[in-house]
Amino acid sequence: MGAVLLSPLYLLLNVYLISRMLLWFRTLHSFLGSPWFVIPFITCYILLALSPLAAAFAPGKMRGKMRILNNYWLGTLMYLLIFLLLADFLRIFYCLATHQSLFSAIDANSLRITGGIIFSSVLLISIYGICHAAHIKKTSYEVSVQKNASIPELKIALVADLHLGGSIGLKQMQRMKDVIDTIQPDLVVFAGDIFDNDFDAIQRPEEISALLASIDSTYGSFACWGNHDIDELILAGFTFDSGSDAIRSDPRMDQFLEDSGITLLQDETLLIDHSFYLIGRLDASCKKKSGIIRRSAKELTAALRPDRPVIVIDHQPSELDSLADAHADLVLSGHTHDGQLFPGNLTTRIGWKNSCGMIRIQDMASIVTSGVGVWGPAMRIGTNSEVAEITVHFAAPHAPLSREAKPQSTRG
Repeated sequence: MGAVLLSPLYLLLNVYLISRMLLWFRTLHSFLGSPWFVIPFITCYILLALSPLAAAFAPGKMRGKMRILNNYWLGTLMYLLIFLLLADFLRIFYCLATHQSLFSAIDANSLRITGGIIFSSVLLISIYGICHAAHIKKTSYEVSVQKNASIPELKIALVADLHLGGSIGLKQMQRMKDVIDTIQPDLVVFAGDIFDNDFDAIQRPEEISALLASIDSTYGSFACWGNHDIDELILAGFTFDSGSDAIRSDPRMDQFLEDSGITLLQDETLLIDHSFYLIGRLDASCKKKSGIIRRSAKELTAALRPDRPVIVIDHQPSELDSLADAHADLVLSGHTHDGQLFPGNLTTRIGWKNSCGMIRIQDMASIVTSGVGVWGPAMRIGTNSEVAEITVHFAAPHAPLSREAKPQSTRG
């Protein structure tokens, strides 16, 4: 339904872009205003404009290739619109301030220079955004938990929003693993959106799985599902309800995690090393489906010993107050991408209590990572791809228990 409502707006914006670009081309050379150029240009533009549909409905492996093209197109399209609309608004403001007619002829030389600045800027920004998205930084946090554990501290590597498929594949996963290896973590957490809805879009999944399985840590790797880890239609980066009464991951996704040595927690709790609890939540989007019940924060923690630390993996940082009231000590999330593209990072700070970084609510710490991968546009402007290094300090530890390379955990 949302796609139907947005289609007329998308069509109008593309007509606007085509007309503005053709107007600029005509100022550069007479050939660029001839049918020999205009017709092929419009044809190519239409194919690009239709790439979201091809990325959603193309068969088999072709869908993944079209998604890559579409992801690059969406980022460039967004900045073209921003710059061209800004230029036109400035022109309107100038005409109103100087009492000139809005319909007066535009000086060809001014149009040539303005257009050159706009298109050069968009090209440079797009190239920068694509390259910057591939660079993964390490962001470090220190957290104090005033509860006892059998260990003095815990080193966590938090990653989220891998969005495997389309733009994210083996190379980005190798970069991610390289950063995780520098942390030498006790625990590796995958906080949802490991996939991008379509398992067929992943290139070389066996190699990626083997790479993830080679990540070394004391206690192993754990995950919860996110809103993109389900088998639903994705169009221009947005998921659309399949009409099913239950959220289902592709069985191959479940097998992928198992082969990768990643334990999936779906409203389940583990007691790790008789020391701290780890809870993995069902995604908040589950509440939108009948037949799926996401347990409340208090239900998940009611039977736990209050003197032991509680760490929660929750893809969307949408119930932080409830988790704090339920005496969680640390909540690890993703989902927001920190807005991914400027000015999106400004809007996410309005819509989320914690859109990225660390905040404290009562005695609980919430850490939200901007993610490893990209959603929709295959670019990052004003934000970073990251792995979060979290050092958790516990109060007055008991006598330490023996710690094997990968101790067994018990469900509780």
